[in-house]
Amino acid sequence: MPDKDLKWSDRSLEENRKLTVYLYNEWGEEIALRIQEQINKAVTRIQRSPEHFPIFLKRKNIRRCVLSPQTSIFFRVLKQDILIISIFDNRQNPKKRKL
Repeated sequence: MPDKDLKWSDRSLEENRKLTVYLYNEWGEEIALRIQEQINKAVTRIQRSPEHFPIFLKRKNIRRCVLSPQTSIFFRVLKQDILIISIFDNRQNPKKRKL
């Protein structure tokens, strides 16, 4: 089965940008680049085998990829595409997670 096209929501792009800026400011360029590489690898795994990730919200068919104890990637599998919905910092209040 060929990989589905991958799309990022505006929200997920903004969250990814904010995460990168935070990591760069707090931990430096090396850590920021390392985390971005981990995100890219996780997204590639999501694209190749989205069904390997558990459903987080059944009624919305949203799946979750736990990147690290600090970060999760939420996505939805559509007919033609995979939509990255959010890159969430797990240290935040879960009520801020609006999926």
